[in-house]
Amino acid sequence: MQEHRRRYKNPPIEEAVCEFRFGPGQEWDPTIPGNLQHALDGQYAGKAQEQRVVAIDLETHKDKPANLKYGEGVAKIKLVTEDGKRMVGVGQDVLTVHMLRPYHDLLRSDQGGWEEFQPRISQALDAYWALVEPGGVCRIGIRYINKIVIPQETVEVEDYLKCALPRVTGLPDRRNGFISRVEYAYDDAVRLVLSQGSIQAPPEQVGFLLDLDVIWETEELVTRDEALAKVDDLRDRERTTFETVITEKARELFDAD
Repeated sequence: MQEHRRRYKNPPIEEAVCEFRFGPGQEWDPTIPGNLQHALDGQYAGKAQEQRVVAIDLETHKDKPANLKYGEGVAKIKLVTEDGKRMVGVGQDVLTVHMLRPYHDLLRSDQGGWEEFQPRISQALDAYWALVEPGGVCRIGIRYINKIVIPQETVEVEDYLKCALPRVTGLPDRRNGFISRVEYAYDDAVRLVLSQGSIQAPPEQVGFLLDLDVIWETEELVTRDEALAKVDDLRDRERTTFETVITEKARELFDAD
């Protein structure tokens, strides 16, 4: 793990998510969310929420071009803290842990940031494991969704993101919006999905999204301890990626008072 993580005064993190998927296990028991809420010592005492999502996946074949596949994602029940800023989602063979903005408090190192997120992940996984007794983990994802808002009417995206779309000779220089999704592969079968695009911002400001999703999958199920070790590894890769793709001008923005 990285010994020192850069902490910004105004980090752009809108939401951080850790997702575990487990090998097919017992049939879904509707009492699991309530039992999990109780096992988490009342930390998630807000009103539970039901979530159904649209899943987008990139299918790749050796002899065919890549293709985006859309479908219904995993349905989950979300357990929520009373302030609505922290969540645990649980569904059939899936567990997620969420941290919403504000991600951390610079004045209190124990409040927010990875120092809070990591223990919440470990605690949720422990409680789920005790209740469901899964055979093991087959997929882990660490995802950070960053919302970058710049207090100017017009900006050059390249001034803030090194991964911004290149200019093309023969096309207009001014771009009113952009969106892209690129998947990168590490040598050890870990994938990085980098998505970016324009988003709505307040008047006289410009906003865009930087979504980093680091995913590890295996055919051989791993234990709880192995899964938590992999979480740390994926988090380090996400932070390295974030620092790689942002510019010094972006860092100045995130450190502004």
